[in-house]
Amino acid sequence: MILIAGGQLDVNIRVLAQRLEQREIPFHKLLVGPENPPDLRIDIKKNSFELNGVAISPTGCFIRHDVFLYKTDNLALAHSRALNWYQAVRGWVTGKQDIKLFNRYFYLRENNKIHNLILAQDFGLPIPDTVVINDFTGIDEGMVQKPVAGGEYTGLVGDLPEDPGAYPRFIQPRLNRPEMRIYRIGPRMLAFWLHSAALDYRCTKDIEIEFTDVPQDIGEKLMSLCDRLELDYAAADFMADDEGQLHFLEVNSQPMFAAFDRAAKGQLCDAIIDYLSD
Repeated sequence: MILIAGGQLDVNIRVLAQRLEQREIPFHKLLVGPENPPDLRIDIKKNSFELNGVAISPTGCFIRHDVFLYKTDNLALAHSRALNWYQAVRGWVTGKQDIKLFNRYFYLRENNKIHNLILAQDFGLPIPDTVVINDFTGIDEGMVQKPVAGGEYTGLVGDLPEDPGAYPRFIQPRLNRPEMRIYRIGPRMLAFWLHSAALDYRCTKDIEIEFTDVPQDIGEKLMSLCDRLELDYAAADFMADDEGQLHFLEVNSQPMFAAFDRAAKGQLCDAIIDYLSD
């Protein structure tokens, strides 16, 4: 039996639940959000996990931190609720070695985008020319910029406010579309082309996703990078230079997948379920 935990408004959780139903695989849902939360009781000493008054013993668990927060006047409270639910479930599951779980030890380490670029290069993955600065004087306005810790859409240097030097940002050349995203799910890899005219496809709905093969010269190196980072569930993004060579941009430990699963006709959800059911 699989436990899936996350936000009531998270389409990724909803798609995974639908696939489990289609495959007639037993599962429980622990969903939080605007509706009444479930009743949870974890007795650490007695080694029991109760959901709505029923003791359950999952053999696999898929958890997503709820980032699809509902409309509320108290956003800080909503963030706090999402974090505490996530920590409660993940904390219990990580302590149970007999429960299959993605990225079991990854959250004990720091996920740093600079560190990941360095490691990617060490494993033989091409990376863009990259500098990290907080003084943008004289920088070509057509260069790409993004904060080193994320939290903003990718933009151009020319789009920065007049005084952007409060914190360091990546500066990289603008690479070419289409973008490639490669998912690592346990032993499997699934690749997709992302066709979009936008610099950052996340800020537009004008995107076409195409299921494709994993490039041979990238797959093994990316798998090694994910192993080093202790990521058995992740998605890495690549874009090409003018010669067509794909360059590693970043790796995400909690990627969204619903739209990509549609493009793959359920194969992405199947890979998640198969890993957690093994």
